[in-house]
Amino acid sequence: MCGSKHGDVYKVAIYVRESRDDNEQNYETIETQRGLLEEFVKSRNLGSIVRIYVDDNVSGAGFERKGIEELKNDISRGIVNLLVIKDLSRLGRNNAKTLLFLDYLEENGVRVITYDGRYDSLKDNDTVGIDTWYNERYIKDISRKIRANLRFKIQKGEYIGNSPFGYLKSPNEKNKLVVNDDEAKVVKEIYALYQEGWGYSRIASYLNQKGCPSPSKGTWNPVTVRRILSNRVYIGDTVQGISERISFKSKKTRRLPEDRWVITENTHEAIIEKEEFYRVQKMMKEKLAGTGPHKGVIHLFRGIVYCGRCGKVMFARARKNRPMAYICSSYGKNGRIDCSSHHIREELLVDIVIEDIIKLIDSLELDSRLIQRLESLFSDDGRTECERLEKQISQKLRQQEMLYLDRLEQKISEDLFVRMNRQLEEKVQLLREELEEVKKRCTDLMTASEIISLLKKQLKAGSITNDIIKTAVDKVVVFEAGDEYPVEIWGDLIAVEDRNRLSEFGGIVIEYKY
Repeated sequence: MCGSKHGDVYKVAIYVRESRDDNEQNYETIETQRGLLEEFVKSRNLGSIVRIYVDDNVSGAGFERKGIEELKNDISRGIVNLLVIKDLSRLGRNNAKTLLFLDYLEENGVRVITYDGRYDSLKDNDTVGIDTWYNERYIKDISRKIRANLRFKIQKGEYIGNSPFGYLKSPNEKNKLVVNDDEAKVVKEIYALYQEGWGYSRIASYLNQKGCPSPSKGTWNPVTVRRILSNRVYIGDTVQGISERISFKSKKTRRLPEDRWVITENTHEAIIEKEEFYRVQKMMKEKLAGTGPHKGVIHLFRGIVYCGRCGKVMFARARKNRPMAYICSSYGKNGRIDCSSHHIREELLVDIVIEDIIKLIDSLELDSRLIQRLESLFSDDGRTECERLEKQISQKLRQQEMLYLDRLEQKISEDLFVRMNRQLEEKVQLLREELEEVKKRCTDLMTASEIISLLKKQLKAGSITNDIIKTAVDKVVVFEAGDEYPVEIWGDLIAVEDRNRLSEFGGIVIEYKY
């Protein structure tokens, strides 16, 4: 092989590594190893020490270490030609990688000597493969024992690792969680806001606006909010063993299936009641699956309603036991730091727009562009329209049933029942007539006047679609009392003489296309 012969003076490199993989203890410090090897080189007259390479508290399973990389760089430059280490386990505990590294040293003319006298690369050493295999088996056995010990602690309900947001490690009982009162208030608020319909992003923005400290000590983000909402630790359970290292040789981890998780119930004080927690899980699951109120629904005024103050589009919001409404998207994302809600109910907009469209139809000639475009909405296959009408009829009939039950339970008066029931019957009758006419249209061509007549009946029955609204309406702008009219956004949309009144009282401005 290349390099100096035995007895020559070498350019010596010393490599030391300290790791907790030996019985989980640093039984030999960097300083101890260093002093030991320096004395060894001096007593053997091996040569001058060029450099000492150190990897502190690094596992020997891998070779991606700073000290090893520095050593390889100096070898490639010819700076050293003798490596002295305490034993082969200091070089590495991965059998294959250690043997490959020894081959690399030999190919580059670097002699290797161990302090324990068990290895010298100049001599015919038949046991080197056995030694490196034993070193690997040792760390593998240690790794197995550590895993078993951790799993035993986890099964007892001990919380291994850093305490989650909302908790602290108990100063009196090892690995026991106790509530952090300040952080617990934030956790409770996150759960409350989500149940009110707030999304992850909006909650994160709100918490940042309030200056609440986050789990990462940085800013809140949607991922952090979602993790808190899905973590069973907040109902008093310890869930661990969710992932594991692929092997002792790798730093990569893999997520384990749920049936291998270690779940210990009631190990610490809960912050969130179980009933509330599982209600939130159901909401999250429905939203993910697309069955929630905001998923896959084309709302009537989507992309048409705008905030009068900031000019941003308003989006639909559905809350339990509350009518559909629209709010400013700037407010929805960032709260009052950007704008106010400009809340407007959908049913109010529907009533106004239906009344206006009927007036527009009556005032226009049959050959007008509005009439032509409205006609085109009825020229396609009527099957979807029939399904929509049948669904609306079913809804009205269910409303009648609920109204009848309310009367039987004396929740409403007789007069109110009669009045509301009459209104529902009238709408059901109009919808049924419309359904019959749509079915007829599927087989017969209708004249323009017949189509317009059908459309008016549909509108009078309170039935309108997003397509009809978009055909007639350009935009709806909602102003709140106190809003200053932004000319740079809306230009001459509102006459100058009306702007002060709009700013003082608020209002709705609808711009039609015709």
